[in-house]
Formats: sequence, structure tokens, C-alpha cells
Amino acid sequence: MMKKTLLSGIILLLLNFNLALAQEENQNSKVSVDYSVDFVSRYVWRGLLYGSNPNIQPTISLTAGGLTLGSWASFGTSQEYSEIDLFATYTIGNLSFTLYDYYNEYEWKLDSVDYFNWDKKTTGHLVEGSVNWAGTESFPLSITLASFFYGYDTDEKGDQNYSAYLELGYPVKIGDYNFDLFVGGALNEGFYYHEANIINVGFKTTKEIEFSDKFKLPISATFVVNPAKEDVFFVVGITL
Repeated sequence: MMKKTLLSGIILLLLNFNLALAQEENQNSKVSVDYSVDFVSRYVWRGLLYGSNPNIQPTISLTAGGLTLGSWASFGTSQEYSEIDLFATYTIGNLSFTLYDYYNEYEWKLDSVDYFNWDKKTTGHLVEGSVNWAGTESFPLSITLASFFYGYDTDEKGDQNYSAYLELGYPVKIGDYNFDLFVGGALNEGFYYHEANIINVGFKTTKEIEFSDKFKLPISATFVVNPAKEDVFFVVGITL
């Protein structure tokens, strides 16, 4: 039954996407495809460590007007961890709404690898809705609010935690470097921490190493502190 519901949902999403494309083509015929690959020294997300070894993280997306559909993944180079996510984002001005499907393969969580398994007790999926305000040119404060609403984010009784996360970001420039400052926290007990707390504080900066007029290599450095867990991370990444 769940597989049929999922299949129906995918078909409905594709139909809606085709309709959106047709509408966008009448207003703006430009459809863009973006693809990139990040190589990071370790996989840290929202103050949580997912992979202590280097990870390869590809992204592909298709954008038509304000609608973007895409996939992001992360694969450990020397660790049995893999993640493949799907996302759909609709942007109106500085405001964007995103639906995420995070899929992780955890040996401790999954009885067996089954992408189409949507049973909350054994599924590797987490479904999240989020809204992001990108700020304005005069006041570039970004605000992201996200909450899981289906998947393995459950308590001991099997009830959904609805774990929520709030993050504020602000860009600053120091010398020739641009820094993205951020502070994020869990809003309730659940996936991120056993209570509401600050879990993600730090900054990210990127520098382009120029090898020639036609080839520049972006290298990023991210410093992250998780005050709740008293943990700290430094991540270096390269984007191709």
C-alpha cells in the first residue's frame, strides 16, 4: 500500500512539474541544469558528525523559474555510510520553501537496504519541510526553519518527534575574505539533542585558487562548534 502511495505521489509530482515547466516556458523559456561535486575532509551537518573520514558529495539540480528539483548525496571514502537525498524548492523573491527526503543507510537502523521501505520502524527515510528567508541587500540576515514530519525521527514509543531546527546566518567581509557566520539550535527534544539547545555555531569561508585564466578551484574552510555536545569540527572542502 505504501509503495502504491509513493508511486502515485511521484507520478503526481512529475505531472505538477511538467505543468509548472509549461507555465514557466510561457513566461521564461530558460531551464537550467546545475551539477557539482564537493570533496570534504569530513561530513558535518547542523553540528552533527556523520562521517569522520573524507566524503564525496555530488549535487545535481534542474531549475525552471522559481522551481528547483534536485538530488544531493554523500559517500564515505573509507566508511560504510551512504546518503542520497531528494529535494524540491520553490522560491518567491527572498523566500523559499523546500521539501527534503533524506535517505540514509544505517546498519543499526535498517534490517536490510530497501529504498522503498517507508515503515517508520525500519525506514531509512526522513522527510522534512523547511522555509528560508534569504534576507535583503541592506540587511542580509538569513533565517532557516526546518522540521521533520515523517520517517525514523521517532521516540521510544514510536511517535513522531517532529524535531525542529532554527538557524540564523549573516555574511561579513574581513580583508579579502568573505565569511558566512551561522548559529543554529534544536527547538525541541528529538533527533538533534535531548532538549532544546544551541548545537551549531561557526563560520565558513571560501577562496578560489587560480591555476590559469580558465581554471579556478574553490576551496572552503568551515569551523563548527556544537556547544550542547561540547564538540568542535574543522572541515576543508574542494568544489568541482
